Amino acid sequence: MSERHCSGGCSLGAFVIGAILGAAAGILLAPEKGEVTREKIKDWAEDKWDESKENLEELKEEIEEKIAKKKKILGKKLAQMKDKIAEAVVDDEEK
Repeated sequence: MSERHCSGGCSLGAFVIGAILGAAAGILLAPEKGEVTREKIKDWAEDKWDESKENLEELKEEIEEKIAKKKKILGKKLAQMKDKIAEAVVDDEEK
């Protein structure tokens, strides 16, 4: 069986599902006036929105770091390939 690696996307999906279920439960079980409940939901949603933005920013930074590392590795490999091609051309010309 193959191992499934999930970083960022799975936790974001789980967060969204949990947020929806939590909001629904809060609305259905709220013993307070509608205005108070709406204000609480609004505050909660704003907090979760801010948390989501922070999580997405962290994920973006993580992806950018990984891309930068891959670019560096690929750049080195490309330089090595160019050197090998140049050596092969020089060797071929000497023959």
